[in-house]
Amino acid sequence: MSSAYAASHDLTDFGGDSLPSMRMGAVGAGALLAVGVSFTSVALASSDIEGGAVLAAPTSCAAEQFVLRSYVTAVRKGDMVSGAHDPARISEALTPVCREAIQNGRWPGLTTELLARVSTDESLKGVICEIAPPEAMAAIVEWETAGDAAYDRPCAVALFRHRREDFARLVLPRLGAAGGCEFSDLTLRVGEALTPEERVALLPVLDFATRTRALGRDQLFGVLCQHPAARAQVACQSREAMEPEWAHQARVKRVAPGIGLHVGLALLFGLAASLLRYFRGNAWPAVRMSVAATVVVSATIAWILMTRPSSSFFGDSLNVVYAMVVAPLVALVAGGIAWAFTRAVRGAALPWCLGHAVLYGTFSAVHAWMGTWDRLC
Repeated sequence: MSSAYAASHDLTDFGGDSLPSMRMGAVGAGALLAVGVSFTSVALASSDIEGGAVLAAPTSCAAEQFVLRSYVTAVRKGDMVSGAHDPARISEALTPVCREAIQNGRWPGLTTELLARVSTDESLKGVICEIAPPEAMAAIVEWETAGDAAYDRPCAVALFRHRREDFARLVLPRLGAAGGCEFSDLTLRVGEALTPEERVALLPVLDFATRTRALGRDQLFGVLCQHPAARAQVACQSREAMEPEWAHQARVKRVAPGIGLHVGLALLFGLAASLLRYFRGNAWPAVRMSVAATVVVSATIAWILMTRPSSSFFGDSLNVVYAMVVAPLVALVAGGIAWAFTRAVRGAALPWCLGHAVLYGTFSAVHAWMGTWDRLC
C-alpha cells in the first residue's frame, strides 16, 4: 500500500506540476507562431507593395528585378541621393534575354508598376518607351498624341518598331510639318536610334528636307544613307553636303537688297551730277554737290572703320560712341577741303563727284557683304 501510494503520489505530483507547464509552453508556442505568421504576412504584404511587379517577373530578368525593387524602395523612402532613384537604370539594366521575355508578355507586372508611378515621376515615360512593353503601347500612343516633346524620341522609336500605323499617323506628320529653318530634328534623333536597315523607311523625310533646304539635312543624309538599300534610293542620290551651298546662296539673298540700295544711290548721284553738268553747263551746283558727296562718303567710311567688331573690354558699344563723335568731325574736315578745292578748281567738280560716288558704292557694298556670313538660318 505504501509503495502504491507512493507511486500514486508521484504520479499525482507529476500531473499536478508538469501539466500546467506543458499547457503554458503550448500557449507560448502558439503565441510565437501567431506572431511569426503575422510578421510573415506583413513582410509579404510589404513585398507586394514594394515590388509586386518583381514577384511576377520571369527568371530571365533576375538583375532587372533587383534594379526595379531598388527603385521602388528608393521612391517609397524618398531617397533622392542614391542612384537607385534614377528610373533610367531600369531600362539600362535590361539584357537581350529579358527584353525578349518582356516583348513576349512574360512580365506584365513591370508595365503595371511603372505606369502606376508615371503621375508622380514624368521621367518614367521615357523609360517605358525605351523598354516598349506591349502592355504599354496604348499609353505610348496617348503620350504621342499629346505631343510630349520631352519623350518624343524613345516614344517615336517604340511606335516605329511596334505600331507602324500609329507612327505614320502621329509622328510622320510632325517630321514633315515644316522645312527650312523650322525643320524638326526629331527625324535625326529617331534615325540615330534605329538600325541602318530600319532607317530606310525614313528616306521620304530626307527627300522633303532636301527639297525645302532644311537645316540639318546633311547630317540627316549621313545617318539615313548608310545601308546599301538606302543608297540605291533617289533621296540618297544627291550630294551629301549641300548646306554650304545653300548657306552661301542665303547670304547672297540677305545681302543683295542692302548692296543694291547703296550702289543704286551711288549711281543715282553720279547720274544726277552728270546730267546737271550736261544741261546747265557751268551753272550747275558743282561746289554744293562736291561738298555733299564728300561729307556723305567721308562720314560713311569713318563710321564703317570705327564700328568694326572689337575685342576690347568695352566691346562694340564703345566703338559706336567713338564713331558718333569721330564721323561728324571727319565729315566736317573733309567737307571743308572739298569746298576749298572745288572752288579753286571748278572743272574737277564732276570727276570729284563721280569718284566719291564710286567710293560710296564700293565701301558700302563691301561693308554689307562683310557684315554677314554664310549661314542657312
